[in-house]
Amino acid sequence: MAHGPDPVPPDVVWRAWTFDPLVLGLLLVASWGYGRGVRRLWARAGRWRGIGRRHRAAFGLGFVVVVIALISPLDRLGGTLLSAHMMQHGLLVTAAPALLLLGKPGVAFAWALPAGWSRRGLAATTWRPLAKAGRWLSRPFPAATLQGLTLWIWHAPALFDAAVEREWLHTLEHASFFGTALLLWRAILDARSSARAGAALAAAFATLMHGGLLGALITMGPRPLYQAYLGRTDLWGLSALDDQQLAGLLMWVPMGAVYFGACLWLASRLVLPVDTFRPIGPLDGPPGLRDLR
Repeated sequence: MAHGPDPVPPDVVWRAWTFDPLVLGLLLVASWGYGRGVRRLWARAGRWRGIGRRHRAAFGLGFVVVVIALISPLDRLGGTLLSAHMMQHGLLVTAAPALLLLGKPGVAFAWALPAGWSRRGLAATTWRPLAKAGRWLSRPFPAATLQGLTLWIWHAPALFDAAVEREWLHTLEHASFFGTALLLWRAILDARSSARAGAALAAAFATLMHGGLLGALITMGPRPLYQAYLGRTDLWGLSALDDQQLAGLLMWVPMGAVYFGACLWLASRLVLPVDTFRPIGPLDGPPGLRDLR
């Protein structure tokens, strides 16, 4: 207990909020950019055009989920209980990215930028290659591979313990989880054709399987895998092994249920007519938006 964050006992947990300037700054910028983009879009195209009520609600709910994961007492509690840490990871790789992408943030942020920004000098030479790389990485196979590697590497005991004890490494862990999850969920939600739905289904199913395997290994481990939590969980009436089993179940069941639901949705796109579904396009706006701008 000489290293890592101070343990959080039950009687003070609701006062253990985390106000990291970096996290707060990024959230404020994202909120301001989304709101500015929506207002400019509606001013040109008409209210609720391009980004509707459901999109705004999805983005707002995703924003709340990020706040719960990174600012609420859950963040501090993750240094005391492995199960809380696993719940935090679950929010960052399943609920938050899917909800944010359903809000069409790419459309809003594009409208938030000054007109012609992407065609000007340095912006043109940096943004276009990054956008091209992002499109390739958000294809089902690269996205699922990156997220799978990230999930397994960070849950290696030595690296996981180091992330609990070192704040900068903990931040890098969360950023990699969230970033690769955005790529995978973009591949899932942007499956507009039966061919792309098939590839996205394979990616989602592979994630369901290897994520469930990792959760099962953590749940059924005969001894505590993560030394950083030894001596900390007693404050909550749990042994380190009990806490680990709960953490493994959280990865195995609730997170698995989300990916299973995604698999069912993608499978339905393979058997139902294409016209039954409207393209989601979480990061790419409708063609008309470019002309309007």
